[in-house]
Amino acid sequence: MRASTFVLIGSVVGLLLSASVLMAQVPPPAKGYVGTQACRECHDSYYRSYMQTSHGIKEDKRTPEAKFGCETCHGPGAEHVREQGGEVPGNGAASGGAIQVLGPKSKLSVEERNAVCLSCHETMTTKVALWHGSPHESRSLACTSCHSIHGGHPKNLAKPTEVEVCTTCHQSVKAEIHKNSHHPVREGRMTCTSCHNPHGTVTDKLIAANSINEKCYECHTEKRGPFLWEHPPVTENCTTCHTPHGSSHPKLLAAKTPFLCQSCHSNSRHPGTLYALSPQAAAQGLSAFQALNNRAFYRDCLNCHSQIHGSNHPSGKSLGR
Repeated sequence: MRASTFVLIGSVVGLLLSASVLMAQVPPPAKGYVGTQACRECHDSYYRSYMQTSHGIKEDKRTPEAKFGCETCHGPGAEHVREQGGEVPGNGAASGGAIQVLGPKSKLSVEERNAVCLSCHETMTTKVALWHGSPHESRSLACTSCHSIHGGHPKNLAKPTEVEVCTTCHQSVKAEIHKNSHHPVREGRMTCTSCHNPHGTVTDKLIAANSINEKCYECHTEKRGPFLWEHPPVTENCTTCHTPHGSSHPKLLAAKTPFLCQSCHSNSRHPGTLYALSPQAAAQGLSAFQALNNRAFYRDCLNCHSQIHGSNHPSGKSLGR
């Protein structure tokens, strides 16, 4: 035999030994688990969509694919394969071909389905840290009510956009964002989670900040202050005067001015009733200024009180400068 032949044989033996060592390092499937490829034989479309999501990134040790693949969430599949179908009916009771179905048509309770998702997500991110006791949790909303495990849309949403998912239930908000004055949600420059954390917060309305005002100031920093002369309702709550999802009035105002202003300022300085120039005064040749004096006539409060959010001018006590 030539020396080259011995070298070739030695190389082949070396490769076989290396392969056997690598195979020995791969742990065998746990008892009851059959592996993702077995799932793929029947559920190929689910497999392909799942592999395009963050759940299918095997290199990330936190993902289902890095653990037991499909069976990380759906449970051991050996019995399911042997019996050619079947699912867990709920309350943890196994049945022939038992597998955990987690979608909206699952026989598992909402708590059981959510426990599967929270087993990973509750420790991986702070966004779901306040899920327990949150409005959505208290209304028996399942994770799969808004999310699709197998993906298809950004953030594994069940619908193409956040707005479509949220407005499935929040129909009044859907109507408001289509009003003339609105935040740029329709234009795609904001989403519902720009202001809200649907998984739970410490504030009302699932606002993703310590207060409504803090959330508004993230974009409207010029309104933050502190000011030398402050307008009390501004410092208390922005929604005293504004409705955040949409309004028929300019600047997302909750009512048309001056009526909005008069809901608080009913009898101070200017009488609360609006007046126009009467025919008698007009016949006398009087101007509106002469006839009505300090009455609020034909005008908006903001014509004079332009610094309504606060003023730093020494003479700005009436928020006019």
